[in-house]
Amino acid sequence: MLLLDLDGFKPVNDDHGHAAGDEVLRVVAGRLAACSGEDWRAARLGGDEFALLGPADQSPGAAQALAERVVAAVAEPVTVPGGAQVRVTGSVGLARMDGAGASEDTLVRQADAAMYRAKRAGGHRSAELVKVPG
Repeated sequence: MLLLDLDGFKPVNDDHGHAAGDEVLRVVAGRLAACSGEDWRAARLGGDEFALLGPADQSPGAAQALAERVVAAVAEPVTVPGGAQVRVTGSVGLARMDGAGASEDTLVRQADAAMYRAKRAGGHRSAELVKVPG
């Protein structure tokens, strides 16, 4: 599981309006889908948070590489209504079930904690993959 929270999203709404914020969210959703391919499922959780769910057999290295692609893709400028270009960045947390006994709730909590570690480290980055024991 990969959790993404946008850094610097509130100023987009404050400075350019909610139509601009909506456009940023649409573009980010499209970029997530483009980065992740067919094996991952993207969803907006609410506000400026997104999740990507991947296959259980995804290698840790491939998941970390996806996180880096997401960070880079999110940081590209977005043209919003009115023609302005805005930039947001993203903080990403990764968690992986390491065994059949791990709960989904624990997976989400660990990915969320990893995402906040990335934010506290300055944002615009992904945290190290967390293995949730089963």
